[in-house]
Amino acid sequence: MKKILLYGNFSENMRGALKAKCPQGFQVEHQPVGCELALLADADYIINRGGQVDAAVIQAARNTKLIQKWGVGYDKIDVKTAGERGIPVAICVGGNAMPVAELAVTLMLDVLRSVVPMSACLKQGDWSRDRFSAKAYLLHGKTVGLVGIGNIAKKVAAIVRGGFGCPVLYYDVFRLTPEQEQELGVSYAGLEELMAQSDIVSIHVPLLDSTAGMINRTNLSRMKPTACIINTSRGGVIHEPDLIDALQNNRILGAGLDTFAVEPLPADSPLLSMEQVVTTPHCGGNTVDNDINMAAICMDNIAQYDAARDPAMRAIVNREYLK
Repeated sequence: MKKILLYGNFSENMRGALKAKCPQGFQVEHQPVGCELALLADADYIINRGGQVDAAVIQAARNTKLIQKWGVGYDKIDVKTAGERGIPVAICVGGNAMPVAELAVTLMLDVLRSVVPMSACLKQGDWSRDRFSAKAYLLHGKTVGLVGIGNIAKKVAAIVRGGFGCPVLYYDVFRLTPEQEQELGVSYAGLEELMAQSDIVSIHVPLLDSTAGMINRTNLSRMKPTACIINTSRGGVIHEPDLIDALQNNRILGAGLDTFAVEPLPADSPLLSMEQVVTTPHCGGNTVDNDINMAAICMDNIAQYDAARDPAMRAIVNREYLK
């Protein structure tokens, strides 16, 4: 019986979904982050959610054939070390695209209509209708700029175009074909142009050396004073002190943030005390009804790799380092 080890933070619902989707001939066990690394030694496959999978973890998992990420962001996995040890790292391509896209649009609406602070005031007996109405904006018809045009961003584009009549710009280092742009109804713009023209800037790029801090003081200064920024990707893509400065000085309307430079977000972060900022605890892909979809992708990737040992699988992200 081959062992699939769940390494990290998995809810009861997630664990149940993974066991239900476990292929024949495999068994599932769970170890939290911080466990004795020796417990990883006999894992044939690892599914990771949360916590660092660094060189020490990879070294301890000496029998592991593949590391599967629950989700798509793999910045906490040392993919280079894994590859040099011959261990592919796979992600759930498109698995959490819809819940993250829905949260991105939710954050847009929350910021534009001051939903969170207005609700807080009302619960305290403060009928602050006029104060918040004075800075409320429609999403309908606003220009949405997508930084990155992967699976999540494409779903965001479909939602805001179809439901709110929004023109959509996008920036990506890999430009779509004219046919793809026409099919999605999006227009390409350079990053500087996108930042300047968009009413909502929504971030959808992975955290890489090339994207770390790309949304900085210079790019934020190009935004309209009535524009807001949404981040459901990785906190490190935004240079957080520059964002805090822009918000504190009212150079942009607001921000909706699901992810941060340091997580959990420290209790003394200025972002938590700003009325124009909506924060959520990096939960974009987490819905009870999507767990079964994510579990199926994880187990399908493992079964596929176990059967063929094909390093060219689409889900594998560290091919360049594999020996």
